[in-house]
Amino acid sequence: MLKKIKVMLKKIDFKYLVGAIGALILGLLTMAGVVQNYIHFAGINNEMGFAFMAILLGVICIFGIKK
Repeated sequence: MLKKIKVMLKKIDFKYLVGAIGALILGLLTMAGVVQNYIHFAGINNEMGFAFMAILLGVICIFGIKK
């Protein structure tokens, strides 16, 4: 069991994992309206585009996790 975990940890690229988690959290917080307190968007379309691009970045980073 421990050997399988060590092999799994060697196959994960943690830079992409951290990037994916961060981008997905940023996208979800944007949809919840929390980011609006820190970044003032010019319109609702800009906020929706920002959330979409953050989630897209998170999905792209998920594809890069495996070494």
